[in-house]
Amino acid sequence: MAPGPKALRILDEVQPKVTDTDRSRPKKKARYSEEMILDCLAVMESGDIEDLFEIIPRIRVLRDARFKKPLLAMLAHKDVRRREFAAYAIGALRDRSLLDPLKKEFAEARQLKGQGARELQIAIVDAIGTIGDDAAVDFFLSALRSCGGGRGSAAGKAAGKSAVRLGRWIIESLGVLAQQGGKRSLKALLELMDHDDAEIRAMAVSELSVSYWHRPNEVTDATIQKIYNLTSAREPVVAESALSALQNLADVGCRRAEEFFEGSGQGAD
Repeated sequence: MAPGPKALRILDEVQPKVTDTDRSRPKKKARYSEEMILDCLAVMESGDIEDLFEIIPRIRVLRDARFKKPLLAMLAHKDVRRREFAAYAIGALRDRSLLDPLKKEFAEARQLKGQGARELQIAIVDAIGTIGDDAAVDFFLSALRSCGGGRGSAAGKAAGKSAVRLGRWIIESLGVLAQQGGKRSLKALLELMDHDDAEIRAMAVSELSVSYWHRPNEVTDATIQKIYNLTSAREPVVAESALSALQNLADVGCRRAEEFFEGSGQGAD
């Protein structure tokens, strides 16, 4: 409960008198923050790539509205690395009004070829996941469908590895949203556990278990049964991921997961 006027007067009487030096401290702190903001803006305007990426932690703390305009401009820069920085920095702002520009940029980044194109896409996916909007699920699922890599040639194999990496970031972002209580993200992970691609199924079941770490006994019977079934999958990567998911859930106190290990004779410790 907030103190009333009388209590505030008593506090004024018993507290030491505030000197001019004491009053100057908040101003100094404000001036220091302002200096940091102006420094970040200066780096955005003329800094080299290394300097740009070094200010992201400060952007994450300051989250000043003045950062939005230069970052949106840099998101359309001809230099792919600067666009990558802009995406990460926009994610650091955690401003939901910037989701649409990120989604638009992802659509354009999908058309890019050459060095840095996939890194830019990953940066955008990371930014959208960091902003943390469960409504972004449709975007993530669409992005995941675009991750098909070529096979056979050396270039195709490299593209395939890059696509797997992007897919991992997308599924991890869905996991983060699900862990925060996103119902649409949780439903998407459940659906991805039936995906044709074994790697995607394995990643989905892993992220699903993580999303229940802080509420292990809220996992539905149908979800647990689905994980049980995947422990018998033909693909070792899926079976091992499902077994690891159950182990993780048992470790945090999920009774149904504990029953699996008790019934199978495998230890959960």
